[in-house]
Amino acid sequence: MLNYIKKKGNLIHKTAVINWKHVIIGKNNIIGPYAVIGNLPQHPRLSNNGKIIIGNNNFFNEYTNVHLPTKIRKKTIIGNNNYFMESVTIDHDCVIEDDVVLSSKVVLGGNVHIMKGSQLGINASIHQNQIIGSFSMIGMHTFVTKKINIIPGFIYYGKPAKKKNKNLIGLERYKITSKKLKIENQRYKKLKQI
Repeated sequence: MLNYIKKKGNLIHKTAVINWKHVIIGKNNIIGPYAVIGNLPQHPRLSNNGKIIIGNNNFFNEYTNVHLPTKIRKKTIIGNNNYFMESVTIDHDCVIEDDVVLSSKVVLGGNVHIMKGSQLGINASIHQNQIIGSFSMIGMHTFVTKKINIIPGFIYYGKPAKKKNKNLIGLERYKITSKKLKIENQRYKKLKQI
């Protein structure tokens, strides 16, 4: 792949900017052109207080930004097998579990938690301190505001987001039974209490 270098078991474009002092990274990640991982938190009053932790097999397309955490969580965490399209913003203290797709220009406010198997459409905006339930589909140009509950396994879209239908394609893709979905709903409720 043109202009990529191998570093710490990952392919990194020569124009990417990584704050290695504050990043713990796994293997087989691809970090594209002009991605920035480890810039200061986008918060007017809180400074950096921790690390960015990245798992394995993630794809960061061009201009993706991942910001350092604050004292809120002290970690910005990205799991495994995630795919981030161009110009995605992942603000301070976010947690992204596994098998998540963030489409072009998705913006996550600070301290957002994206549960596994979720997919967010182009230009979706997520309010800070939100939780996106597992195997959810957020439509393009959707605004997930402060008080909306995005429970696992459904499709949401609109300004603000409204629950529409069950995410049958996503649930089938990951072979999610009603029993597994119930477990994810229980996990979502626990996260909401933290």
